[in-house]
Amino acid sequence: MYNGEYTCAPARKPVGIGRTVCSGSQVTTMRPNTRPIAIYVHVPFCARRCPYCDFATNAGRDSEIPAYVEALTAQIRSSPHAGREALSVYVGGGTPTYVGADHLGEVLCVLRATFAVEVGHAEVTLEANPASADTAAFQVLRASGFNRASIGVQSLDDEVLSSLGRAHSASDARNAVSAARAAGFRNIAVDLMFGVPRQTLASWRRDLATVAGLGVEHISTYSLTVEDGTLFGEMARAGELDTPDEGTVCSMFEAAMDDLTAAGYEHYEVSNFARPGRRCAHNMVYWRNDEYLGFGAAAASYVDGVRSVAVRDPAEYVDALGRGRSVTASSERLGPAESLGETLMLGLRLGDGLDLADLAARYGLPPVSALEPAFRRIEARGLLTRDGPHVRLTRRGLMLGDSVAAEVMAAAEVSLRADSNR
Repeated sequence: MYNGEYTCAPARKPVGIGRTVCSGSQVTTMRPNTRPIAIYVHVPFCARRCPYCDFATNAGRDSEIPAYVEALTAQIRSSPHAGREALSVYVGGGTPTYVGADHLGEVLCVLRATFAVEVGHAEVTLEANPASADTAAFQVLRASGFNRASIGVQSLDDEVLSSLGRAHSASDARNAVSAARAAGFRNIAVDLMFGVPRQTLASWRRDLATVAGLGVEHISTYSLTVEDGTLFGEMARAGELDTPDEGTVCSMFEAAMDDLTAAGYEHYEVSNFARPGRRCAHNMVYWRNDEYLGFGAAAASYVDGVRSVAVRDPAEYVDALGRGRSVTASSERLGPAESLGETLMLGLRLGDGLDLADLAARYGLPPVSALEPAFRRIEARGLLTRDGPHVRLTRRGLMLGDSVAAEVMAAAEVSLRADSNR
């Protein structure tokens, strides 16, 4: 529990790693034993489930939170990758701030005791909900070592927020951004949603202007995806979900590109905009298909070519760790074709695009060279542009990004199959 400072040490002392004491924002860092990695921590609890949400999160199970945090910290301490340098830490959910700043500070302290998380160098993010984060909470979180706050605003229109089932108001959202800033956060991200019920192009553009006016460093803009198993999914099947038409949704996406770049934000990924130097370092690891570790229920890891996912239910997760069993629900080793395909798909989402020289070094020159016919076809349709070894989508290509990525991935699979048969 938080009592003014955090003091903790690894339960199991890794070779070559000494005791680490966390106190406020100061930490004695450890010598990494291999290349840096990103770390994700999942907190699967919320006050209530939003009607569009299909994430691994749970409402009405508050009594399980203390046991979950205990199991989570035990999993972190026992990691076979202890001692590695962490490029970034991202605590997501669910609603991390719902479980309390003291629990989150404890988790971060154990992470810093187990891995080399250099505060002031590593990006350390927590997701926050305006309904469960105030100035006092942000102050504790900032003091414990978090240096980036990602706030789930979604909209600054109270009618739209009501349609999304959000527990906060537009005023709450603005106050949360102010509270994070007052607590010392100099890197604040905001999530916004478009294509949702009761939203118009005009109200969406007002949201974009208002959030940009708040001076946040990063803005994510996500189009509503209606998923099976959600209330919105049931409403859509019954014909009761009134969302903007496809043309309006496309106009909303274009408005985000136009309005936010005009406000000084870099459109560095399909859904993400950042002030210069404020790209999300953690998500860049995903988009480059690099390695990451996941801790907690439903958390995914990608290490040494193997992707694994933990059990989804927090009670099952706690029970497995208590019995000394693996929490892995599934795992697979990605072959060259799968890995290259994913790297192409993810890299095309970036404003910087793909560096074909880097791809050739990572996967071999023949399969990458074999992609040239596909790139030429896509370029001829005005969906792709070339700049030396860099390949990136045009504005029109971004609008059709999924189909372009599918075409390139199919070409990669064919080229790798042909290369393996030589």
